[in-house]
Amino acid sequence: MDKIQVSELNRACQLYLNLRLKEAYPLFRRFFDQLPVRPQKEHADYFGQFIRVLYELGREDELSFYRNTLENLYRDTATTEIGYQLGMSYLTSDEIQVKTAKRIFEKLIEKPVDHDLLAKIKMGLATCHDFLAHDWGVCTSIINSIEEKDLSPYLLDLVSVWKAKNLRDAGLLKEAEAHLGTLLSRVSAQFHWHAYFSAKIILGGVYLKQGRFERLLDLVSEVKAYCAQNPLRTIQRQIDYLAEQIKGEPQRSRIELVNSQRQRILSYEGKTIPLHGEQPWEKLLLLFLQDRIAPKTEIIKHLYHRKYRHKSDDKIIYAHIHSLKKNLLKLGLSEKTIVKEPVGYRWLPDVTFVEELPK
Repeated sequence: MDKIQVSELNRACQLYLNLRLKEAYPLFRRFFDQLPVRPQKEHADYFGQFIRVLYELGREDELSFYRNTLENLYRDTATTEIGYQLGMSYLTSDEIQVKTAKRIFEKLIEKPVDHDLLAKIKMGLATCHDFLAHDWGVCTSIINSIEEKDLSPYLLDLVSVWKAKNLRDAGLLKEAEAHLGTLLSRVSAQFHWHAYFSAKIILGGVYLKQGRFERLLDLVSEVKAYCAQNPLRTIQRQIDYLAEQIKGEPQRSRIELVNSQRQRILSYEGKTIPLHGEQPWEKLLLLFLQDRIAPKTEIIKHLYHRKYRHKSDDKIIYAHIHSLKKNLLKLGLSEKTIVKEPVGYRWLPDVTFVEELPK
């Protein structure tokens, strides 16, 4: 590349990171117009950003053109750089082409390749597994195999986003939130917007699982404000999904557990339930209020003082959860107050604990 091209690409990259996508577009476009006749290594270096610009700006026809061009080039050359770009172009298409992208990335990952490009290929492969099967275990294995030493800061941020997502999907919500806090301290909407908003979306998912709806509403409002002023189709779609999940969820009104000398009382919107701790559903409720998440093993231990017997105990646990939900409905709470997790159940909304002083 000549000095003018290097300067333009550096400028385009900076504009991209600063969320100035419309200004970055013509600079990227000028360089990628050379792709059909003179493909260069640098095309692979910047393709992830360029295709993101095209997608966010809604330039579907151009996406289709570059996809077709890359198909022809890959058929003729089968180089790693062209294969990576083709696979990335398929990720903006339908399920069939995502499966094709997965096959391409799986081939490329076995080839000797540049350190940064290998990290990009692995993240592309993880995207395929996430889209096709929502398999956080496989995604975690792929992302953890990325060697972070000497990786560019831009890619380190994207790897960090993936690690937070995998923690969230594994149910490790506190760990995911801590990881996101570190990431969000070094990126912003004006500096590496893709990492910033991706982190915000993942954090929104953490808040949703924790039942921290007021924080989630604040996050949705913040991100929507940016989407209203900038062409962010991907982020808009994801934040709209999160906003939709809030509807009908238990929120706003405060749930209180009042502890007095005589008994405990759970209250919500003027209604109360006395808790004597004698019924199984009461014991289960107190377990949830103490720990928020209750694995099946812990539920059986708490109620029956024995070990969990796998599937033979699942019906028993379900019956107790059903009984608890029936009592919570009497209080005016939603059935979604308690949700199923891979290894047990989770209590979602925040509860205020009130100690009633003796009279």
